[in-house]
Amino acid sequence: MNKKIKIINTRIINKLLNNFYKKYRDTILINKNLLIAGIIGFLASAVIAELYSTYSPSTVLTSTITVLVGFIIYKISFIVLFHIDNKRKYTNRFSSQINFNILKQIIKKMIFAWSIFDIINNVSRWIILYELLLIGFRPFEAAILSSIAASSLSYLSINIILRRTKIFS
Repeated sequence: MNKKIKIINTRIINKLLNNFYKKYRDTILINKNLLIAGIIGFLASAVIAELYSTYSPSTVLTSTITVLVGFIIYKISFIVLFHIDNKRKYTNRFSSQINFNILKQIIKKMIFAWSIFDIINNVSRWIILYELLLIGFRPFEAAILSSIAASSLSYLSINIILRRTKIFS
């Protein structure tokens, strides 16, 4: 009897999780892509912060170069991941032709969402990184803390924006 209850409970939980995933699939995938790209960009910027600080006495220059490198690496990673997860939305599955109208709509909405995300992320990250370097944090530690704080603010903002703009509808 106990085994039957466990099987029923497992089926119910699986059905609930499947329904949740189906309903929020696009949001889950975009957050996954943001997180993976963010980790890749973070690792690149942390290494650059450590290396660049040895050659430059300027905390302003170190902060600026660190944020720029992280931003470029992050953007490239995100675009690749986003394309892999979403190409089915704007590509005809039988002919492999791209539907440029749908692609154009997605790009417009993503540019708007990215702009807000990038402003919040890069400005807050630069300010936090600069302040942490000024008060004596090591560059690698400052890069970690500033990335975590800025990413938290940015992910919150992009999820709100994506929900409001209905990018996937």
